[in-house]
Amino acid sequence: MIVVLNLFDIIRGKEADYAEYLRRIQPILDRYGARVLLYGLTRMIYKGACSQQYCGLIGYKSLADLRKLSHDPQFSEILPLRDNSTANYVLTVIEGFETMNDAADFLESLANGRNE
Repeated sequence: MIVVLNLFDIIRGKEADYAEYLRRIQPILDRYGARVLLYGLTRMIYKGACSQQYCGLIGYKSLADLRKLSHDPQFSEILPLRDNSTANYVLTVIEGFETMNDAADFLESLANGRNE
């Protein structure tokens, strides 16, 4: 699974534009089999300097599906709604490990000079 982490603030006065983006993005996400894993307000920061007010986690079956969505003409059409209504946007694509042991094995392979 691929997860896209979205951290952002909504520009004051642009809430309606962002709401329109949310309504229009859902059918596009559905078309590519993407799922909203979590979407909401940041309530507490335990560590770090991250200050974004909103957080969204969107799951994709594959990186290829994410790439297809990213090049979809309907997505390109609504992108200005998102980009012009948000600030401090961080968008990170994450490929998950199945288990913590898999993550540890990967890190150990890097430490031993093997690049996977």
